[in-house]
Amino acid sequence: MSKILSFIAIPLSILITLKYFKIYDINPIIAYNISITLIGALFLIAMQVFSYITIHSFNEGTTLMGKLIKTILAIPGILYVINMFYPVNTGFDLEIIIALFLFTEGIYGLH
Repeated sequence: MSKILSFIAIPLSILITLKYFKIYDINPIIAYNISITLIGALFLIAMQVFSYITIHSFNEGTTLMGKLIKTILAIPGILYVINMFYPVNTGFDLEIIIALFLFTEGIYGLH
């Protein structure tokens, strides 16, 4: 299951990067007018939660460092979702950070 999520994360991160640099925007193609960055943010959060649950159930618990890493990797997605409902001025663009985290998670999950 982890490899399937990694195969999804890499193209999703590439699509978000293309949108960020204004090369190609896939948003008009997506149904229900949902942003590709929102899909990426939710996918990033879901991927970290799934990874945490999997590690916790198969390894009889997780270390503090494991919990901290999963939380840090989910923070850009959480901030993006919060920013949709309660606008927060972060001072930097979360879109490219979400794309980078998704790409990194995708590459790491394929090894």
